[in-house]
Amino acid sequence: MNLENVTVELRPRGEWEAAELGGRMVRRDAGTIYRVWFAMTLPAVALMALVTWFTNWGGLALLLYWWLEPITDGPILRIISRRLFGEEPDTRSNLKAVFSIAWRNKIYWLSPHRLHFARSTMMPVTQLEGLTGARRRARAKTLGARIFSHGVGVTAVYQHLVLALYVGMILLIFMLMPESVQQSWGQDWFSMFWDTRTKMTEISDLVIFYLAQSALHPWFVGAGFGLYINCRTQLEAWDIEVAFRRMLQRRAALKAAASLLIVIFLVPLPSFGQETEVADEMTHQIQGYWTDEELKAPLESVGKLEELDIFEEVDDWQRIEKPAKRERDFSGNAMEDFFEGLAQIVSVIVEFALWITVALLLLVIFLSRERWMPYLKPLDLKKKNAPRVILAGGEVRAEELPDDIPQSAMSLWKEGRRREALALLYRGTVYAAVTHYNVRLPKSATENMCVAAVARSTDREQTAFFRRVVSAWIRCAYASELVDEETVAGLCRDWPSHFKAVQQ
Repeated sequence: MNLENVTVELRPRGEWEAAELGGRMVRRDAGTIYRVWFAMTLPAVALMALVTWFTNWGGLALLLYWWLEPITDGPILRIISRRLFGEEPDTRSNLKAVFSIAWRNKIYWLSPHRLHFARSTMMPVTQLEGLTGARRRARAKTLGARIFSHGVGVTAVYQHLVLALYVGMILLIFMLMPESVQQSWGQDWFSMFWDTRTKMTEISDLVIFYLAQSALHPWFVGAGFGLYINCRTQLEAWDIEVAFRRMLQRRAALKAAASLLIVIFLVPLPSFGQETEVADEMTHQIQGYWTDEELKAPLESVGKLEELDIFEEVDDWQRIEKPAKRERDFSGNAMEDFFEGLAQIVSVIVEFALWITVALLLLVIFLSRERWMPYLKPLDLKKKNAPRVILAGGEVRAEELPDDIPQSAMSLWKEGRRREALALLYRGTVYAAVTHYNVRLPKSATENMCVAAVARSTDREQTAFFRRVVSAWIRCAYASELVDEETVAGLCRDWPSHFKAVQQ
């Protein structure tokens, strides 16, 4: 680490000013940072989207992507830290170092430290200082005494901004929809992201969360690094060291210039031996920058400054009789030493088992959210409004439909009211498709528009049955051709197998 090549002004700052400094360092190399970011994250998001689409583990895929988020911190931290000390960022070298950096920071994605509240300020200890074990804990304790609370604040602000941006994008997409689509979707657009879970909504959740994270995550890493650098500047007096180094450079440059002037104007052309003597004399002159006599007066003046005349009284309560420290006697009972070591091993295993149990419990709670989330709603809430189904022939209301649609349609057919029977079967099937399969219809949808909407939201079997119902209704309504009774009976017989939940 060469402090002479730093590219920012090192001085003690306030904590939030230091966090803003980290953001400016990210902004300076935003192009390289985002090239590395998208090169790492886009393949991961695409893989999670494929897992969600072809399996039933969409929620787990999103959780896994979030859990591995700290892997992306390392390359960002590498870019801004090396640029701080004068090294130009390089996209290719940073991508090559992704796996080695991830392994160095494994404690933050392979252990409960993934949930560390101030990860952005503590990760430089493992990545930049290369500390592990007891040395890492001691170093983190020293830094945390100054910046832990501010690191937690940075994390809290980041999480809240991501959530706000996530919800904001959902609202923005809804506002950009045509008015007719807004009227058809209504509150269902928002419930689709939290109540109704389909593969498409889970992929949409993943993409929207990724966009919100991409906009803010590099700045979160930069803010934590700014706090870390400021803390080290305060603890290790980097600003004073840089000032002294620059003073030495200026003094050396001044003496070198003076010596050069002496050689040019005062020294005649000497012989070879005289040249050696002059060089030795010049080397002796610039060998030391300051003598003890030159430093004595400035040091005494600095020691008399009022800023250094600060005292603080600290009360430390201690026991009068301190317990005697137990010393292990390795020459004692071997069986006792064995059980003591075994107890320590068991305690470590139990601690990790408890953390794993907590992580599994949180995973189970997340995966079973569809079952327990309804119980969190207040009991006095009104029942969710029924969806509005507006067809070209008018609106279909739930109170207008019988409880058993196929049986009522068959009864009307046998009574000779065949057009009414097919109309009831068509309107009831459309309403059942909307409520059961979340089919989204535009306002005043025609029969063909309904078929297209059902095809987008259901599988081939459901779409084929819906086409049969629509075909029978179109032949009756527009071609004045009545289908035979066997066709209607088949439709009524197959209807419950497609819309069981609606029929109840």
